[in-house]
Amino acid sequence: MSSSAHPDLWSDLSGFGSPDGSPDARAALLKVNAEMFVAAAARDRESIETFETLVLGFLPKTDTATKRDLARILAPCPDTPASILDYLARHSPDAVNNPHHRPAPPFRRRQLATSEGRIAIASQPDLDSATVHKLLALRENTVEDALAANPALLPDTEPFADLLRQAGRRPALAAILLDRADLPAAAQASLYLAAPRERREAIRERIAACLAHRRVSLSFTLTEQDLTDLMAAGLKGDEHRLETILTALFGFPPSTEWRLLETGRHRLLALALNVLGVPRREAIRIFLNLHPALSYPLSAIRTLVHEMQDVPGPVALALIECILDVKILSGEALA
Repeated sequence: MSSSAHPDLWSDLSGFGSPDGSPDARAALLKVNAEMFVAAAARDRESIETFETLVLGFLPKTDTATKRDLARILAPCPDTPASILDYLARHSPDAVNNPHHRPAPPFRRRQLATSEGRIAIASQPDLDSATVHKLLALRENTVEDALAANPALLPDTEPFADLLRQAGRRPALAAILLDRADLPAAAQASLYLAAPRERREAIRERIAACLAHRRVSLSFTLTEQDLTDLMAAGLKGDEHRLETILTALFGFPPSTEWRLLETGRHRLLALALNVLGVPRREAIRIFLNLHPALSYPLSAIRTLVHEMQDVPGPVALALIECILDVKILSGEALA
């Protein structure tokens, strides 16, 4: 990088903190120096770092209008330190995120290099697919959470589908997605296991309303051998064998991941036994023997029994397909 022709360009900022300096004077001087920084023919590392240190020192003393003006001046400049724009984004986001003053690509690349910068980008309203891909590539929980809460990321996109898949393993992310008002029925169903009781009821009602507009029939007929196999796996506490049997009975792909014993996913077993028509007595024996977490305390097994009894078969099947992200039996996707 070439040397600046004005190594002392930002020296006038040193008087910002003096008692004699009025807020208006400080704001005017800060904006003048910002304009000089942007207009400089060359900016070496020393002048950039000096500008960064001084501006960050006095930004907390500026009002909202001044921050907005500074964002307008500095955002298009590729050499503006990311720390300055991050501060302005937090305290005056309408200015930094304004599409008329969108940061130049070099600045966005610098933001993508830091965790703080990635979080800031994930909250912006002008996301493009390439940037979203770069944000998701690092699998950072904080960035995923920010994207999930960002209405600019639409539900009918692949990145949103990616977040839904991640939410199956991260209840905190699922909770953020469930707060969105634009969540389609299928997306809500996929998050069913992470939803609180009232929300689960609402999800079931919405699915039932969707299914009312199309024909859904269940064609499961368990043979005596099928039931024997399920019982044997359950009584032995062999969840892997049980999941393999369920996959075969439902006709799901061999790669299907039930993860029945993971915390928060026990209801999935109750839904599956419901759809298959496993008698209540046999289902309870499976709950009692598969793993202690399913039957202790007593309220745990009552919860699973209620899940079997309270959810209609077609609704349970739709929930299972959405949770597991498979579409085999119930046909068209939920509206």
